[in-house]
Amino acid sequence: MKQLLEILNRTDIRRIAVWGKGGIGKTILVKNLSNLLYFSSPNSFDIVIWVQVSRELDLSTIQSQIAKRIHLKVEAGDTTHNIAIRILRRLKLRRKILLILDDVWEKIDLDAMGIPSRDPCCKVLLTTRSRDVCRDMAVDVSFPMNLMNEEDAWDLFNESAGPIIGPDGRESPARKIVADCHGLPLAIKTLGKFMRDRPQIELWRNTALWRQCSSPLFKNIEKEVFRPLEMSYHYLPSKILKQCFLYCSLYPASFSIDVAELIQCWVSDGLINENQSMAEAFNYGVALVEHLKDSCLLDQDGSRGTVKMHDIFHDSAIRLSEREELYGFHCQSGVPFHQMPKESSRRFSLMGCRIEKLQAFPVCSQLTVLLLQGNPIKRIPDDFFQNVKSLRVLNLSNTRITALPPSFLCLGELRALFLRGCNLMKLPSLKALGKLLVLDLSSTLIRELPRGLGSLSSLRELNLSCTHFLEKAIAGSILGLSSLETLDVSFSAYNWNMKTGADQRARFDELLSLDHLSVLRIRLDSVERLASTVASSWLKKLTRYDIHISPRSFDSNYHVAQHNEKRLVLRGVDLLQEDLRDVLYNTSSLDMLTCVGMTQRHWLSLSSLISLTISNCDDITCLINKESSSQVMFPNLQHLVLDHLKNLVTTVESILPRGKCLSNLKTIHVLDCPMLRGAISYAMLRHVGKLEEIKVSGCENMCRIIESGGHAKTLAVLRVINISNMVNLTSICDGTSVCPVLEQIEVSGCWGLKKLPLSISSSCSLKEIRGDIEWWNNLTWENDVVKRYFEQHFQACPREENCSRKRKYKNTS
Repeated sequence: MKQLLEILNRTDIRRIAVWGKGGIGKTILVKNLSNLLYFSSPNSFDIVIWVQVSRELDLSTIQSQIAKRIHLKVEAGDTTHNIAIRILRRLKLRRKILLILDDVWEKIDLDAMGIPSRDPCCKVLLTTRSRDVCRDMAVDVSFPMNLMNEEDAWDLFNESAGPIIGPDGRESPARKIVADCHGLPLAIKTLGKFMRDRPQIELWRNTALWRQCSSPLFKNIEKEVFRPLEMSYHYLPSKILKQCFLYCSLYPASFSIDVAELIQCWVSDGLINENQSMAEAFNYGVALVEHLKDSCLLDQDGSRGTVKMHDIFHDSAIRLSEREELYGFHCQSGVPFHQMPKESSRRFSLMGCRIEKLQAFPVCSQLTVLLLQGNPIKRIPDDFFQNVKSLRVLNLSNTRITALPPSFLCLGELRALFLRGCNLMKLPSLKALGKLLVLDLSSTLIRELPRGLGSLSSLRELNLSCTHFLEKAIAGSILGLSSLETLDVSFSAYNWNMKTGADQRARFDELLSLDHLSVLRIRLDSVERLASTVASSWLKKLTRYDIHISPRSFDSNYHVAQHNEKRLVLRGVDLLQEDLRDVLYNTSSLDMLTCVGMTQRHWLSLSSLISLTISNCDDITCLINKESSSQVMFPNLQHLVLDHLKNLVTTVESILPRGKCLSNLKTIHVLDCPMLRGAISYAMLRHVGKLEEIKVSGCENMCRIIESGGHAKTLAVLRVINISNMVNLTSICDGTSVCPVLEQIEVSGCWGLKKLPLSISSSCSLKEIRGDIEWWNNLTWENDVVKRYFEQHFQACPREENCSRKRKYKNTS
């Protein structure tokens, strides 16, 4: 409410949207805002007009509501155009107008209704479930509604259900009821009202199962909770989007769904045209996912590249699946296995159902999708696949199977096979799977590539990552994969560096003949094969790659810059001995780990480099020195990590000519560089005007983060400063106006830092200061007024966090 009021009072904002899931409380929030403006702030607007918009948009109905509010009589037979003119005339007489449009499903032409939308005195506030409506209505601010936290959810339930806590034992099932609502206010309030004045403990225990129960007792909940939520599904503009939404119900509620795998399934099942390239299909699939997110039917998961479905929307999708028999979705994921698929089932999921012994299915001639991942299945019956010959998608990932049954060869229609994390040591011949598009054998125990792999001319994606026992691949087996677009052999034991004719095994040169390959992830022992003219020319055709050059397989447990598409990791490479100019030319993300010969400077002028990590390279004393100052260095670099560089003295050694050098740098992380006295040298400061984030840790001799040399140089867009474990640090920078838009400062283990670069006049953007309470109490301020002002932004680190940081700091010292 406070944020909305602040937004409404801004003169530069005229259109505001409150958007979020159905039942999340958009209408309640805006109603309370309207009442507040009417009773508590009557001078804010001359008039507040509330309009209830229906799903079936009717301009005349909207005009009637506006006309009634402004006491304008509408005659029978008046056209919408004439009414619009009369409304406009009447509203023009008002000084300040707020129009509230509740529950908008599609774009509304405000001018056609008679709303003076271009008049700065008229503001529009709308609520919607669709992010697309926000875009179509050209709103200035999209205000997202979030789910309730646990404490607020419990308070709302208590308010709706009446007093609960007492000796009768109702609190425990009540807590479960609230937890199963997962912060959705509509469900919390409806269930609270349903349980009001019901003292019987048995009824409370029964209601705790409301999401799993289809009892007539819960018909009111079905009507008040699920049907309103289903409107978002019914309003999806195409059958494909509806099927894509129901497809997500095959995964357990709140499950982190990998978007790439989801799109692979959509392509393989025919929801997305398989005749286009996988890159084109992926782009289209991402657009579908984004539409579902914008419609509040899917949520962005915390991790990158994953989405999830809210538990109650998941239940709603399952209910819809039971009615939409045409699509044939049937899900039992996450619950104990107790039911066979129906003969009409087309997509069937038993994910995570704790199945140990798989029973034979009845004849399911229409079944195209079978998801069995996450079950402790050890063996599949020999004839199991005889009854499901139409399968296009089969997922057996993370089961305990050690072999596939003979009937597996019946799956001639299969497009996608996921065996990730299985205990398979050997596979049967894959020759019969001629239509296969996706094959995932990652993290299996296979020792050799399966026979018949080379005959899979339709295969587009092959995942062999983390195959730590893979030692054998017959020469030519990769050559036959003429349609292959994506190959992932990262962290695999197989040696691709073997030269021609070595043991008749597949070698790196075979990959050079894959004309359609666009994505590659691989580890090579040396740069010899990669640095050839043919290979470097071939690399330019790839749209994405992640290539590790290291003498043996390493896990990615070091700091990695994962911001870009073309990544090269060099570990233990001598830059003086190897000519890497052509290899580095198109690289956008470069990691240099324990490399030597850092005086070789041709990599400094790489215009394509966006992310750079330098770690444990002992011979580097400065990033950019005097000799290289005449070049255009790192013109497009955005992310820089300097990690464990024991001889690094400075970042930029001398004043550089003004130009593009480091001009696009956004983030810099400096870790454990003991000789470095400043993270941003004065010479560097002159060029990094776009810097947004600085993180520095463990630099024991550093006394200042930003060395301005006494000059009044500002970092105009710096938002985050995070510093830790530096005993000699005494200041962040000179002055208090160096960082005018700073939002967050976090300090830990820097006990010598007694003053922050903050002033009341230049810290209007500040949101949070985090640190140890003892450190905070020892800071010096200009006066008590300034201290009290910034105290409201301070948040002490939890005691456990403080202790762990102190231990880490002690160990580092």
